[in-house]
Amino acid sequence: MLLQNKIFNNQFIVHKKLSSGSFGIVYQGLDQINKQEVAIKIERKENEEVRSLDREVQIFKRLGTLEGVPQLLWFGEEHGQNVLVMQMLGKDLSYHFKQLKRFTLKTALLIGIQLIDVLEKIHQQGVVHRDLKPENIVLGSGKDNGKIYLIDFGISKAYKDANNHHIPFREQRSFLGTTRYASIAAHLGHELSRKDDLESIMYIILYFIRGQLPWQNLQNVTDSERTKKVGEMKILMQLEIFRDQPKEFQKIFDYIRQLSFKADPNYKMITFELKKAADSLKLNLDGYYDWTELRSSTNFDSLIPHNSVEMKKSIEKQLSGILFQQNSFNLLAPPPQISSRNTFNGREEQKRLTVASLQGSLQCLSLNPQYQTSRQCSNDNIDYETDLISYQKNEIFDGDQTLYFKYSHLQTKKFLLLSTLN
Repeated sequence: MLLQNKIFNNQFIVHKKLSSGSFGIVYQGLDQINKQEVAIKIERKENEEVRSLDREVQIFKRLGTLEGVPQLLWFGEEHGQNVLVMQMLGKDLSYHFKQLKRFTLKTALLIGIQLIDVLEKIHQQGVVHRDLKPENIVLGSGKDNGKIYLIDFGISKAYKDANNHHIPFREQRSFLGTTRYASIAAHLGHELSRKDDLESIMYIILYFIRGQLPWQNLQNVTDSERTKKVGEMKILMQLEIFRDQPKEFQKIFDYIRQLSFKADPNYKMITFELKKAADSLKLNLDGYYDWTELRSSTNFDSLIPHNSVEMKKSIEKQLSGILFQQNSFNLLAPPPQISSRNTFNGREEQKRLTVASLQGSLQCLSLNPQYQTSRQCSNDNIDYETDLISYQKNEIFDGDQTLYFKYSHLQTKKFLLLSTLN
């Protein structure tokens, strides 16, 4: 259906298409009354049963006028379309990343510090995002062009119920999020909480600095195989993943990984460590990002740390020094069969589950003792909201394949962390 020049609520006119996601399409539009640009999000017809836009509206209402979240202007159903109109923002970080290929440590830290601040405010309202990625991190426009916003709450969830009680820990959940940045808990099929948003932020920061993550570029694998292998790699690398970065990064990551499911994260400590990393390298966090500074491509290139060699050495060291190879065995157990029927807003719906979401939800075989503290059993089987699935497309990129060939058969090996033998 052509939507250009379509008018909703007798106020908002659709102009050009801006982006397309798993569940909706976003258009640039105009508020004809206030003469301001707006973003118009329209739910995909094929995903109407999922009603992700309903979920997003409920999350927006809960967050209110929170700083770092776009303002909800109108929502409703017109012309056979579910529509959400919100404040127009600037470019997302994936746009700038594609232009520059990598960010300097300074820019990555500026982004990370703001992200932690925005995320803390969202968490304080009882919401977990559950799909953090560069595409969902957006800059403001006009005078707010240096301000970080989080968008796309289509698979977000209230982690506190109506009585302000934390939702229970649950297993056997379908994979949720974007494979590249999802937490280990998401790969294990666990219910997600605040710690998982923080873990995703750390993967994003590392991605910005290095230009890629070790689990990208897996060749000749299906979606389900990719989800499984990436989960295995994240578990195996967790003690070394930030080896070639400021020591504060690994300290933060270790702290996040030991958080229990219901734990209140210490956001101030995380921010303090990020600023400490900047201080130790004498970086001036003046608010200017890489893309806002005047630079020649040659001069700018010299500012970016080229860590591909260090990253390969780090991973090779991990394989030889941290892992002990034994007999053939799967790292992660086959996923359980998961029902695809749940309730949302008091009505029953049929979820559209992908093969990846079912076969990629994994259980841990005592491989990761550090994660046991995040498990809290509960007899409460209430499912507060329907889980939805989003996954990163185009995971295969050109680049150094050496790292990935080393992991091409991880699923047929059994590795034991040396720490489990102590």
